Amino acid sequence: MEGGAYGAGKAGAFDPYTLVRQPHTILRVVSWLFSIVVFGSIVNEGYLNSASEGEEFCIYNRNPNACSYGVAVGVLAFLTCLLYLALDVYFPQISSVKDRKKAVLSDIGVSAWEMHS
Repeated sequence: MEGGAYGAGKAGAFDPYTLVRQPHTILRVVSWLFSIVVFGSIVNEGYLNSASEGEEFCIYNRNPNACSYGVAVGVLAFLTCLLYLALDVYFPQISSVKDRKKAVLSDIGVSAWEMHS
């Protein structure tokens, strides 16, 4: 068994082919694309202008908090996906077991928090 904790025995050079083939990387890219769709669709079509009222309103039950929540979720998902995609690229070069542990535990913690929300 090759190894070390959190894959520390495998620390080395960056291999883009291996990165692209990993399931969590593929899921991060898909999540990143969906976050763009969520953010973009709410920003572009989530608000309507009423001719009688003269100001724009959120189409989700006329509640501006609903649109703000959707935009916030989309932006946070976008930034989180970018952060962890960058960490996936940098992860093979981390040789310290403590740093790898922090990276893995932060990924698990953020994923658990997102599932809880």
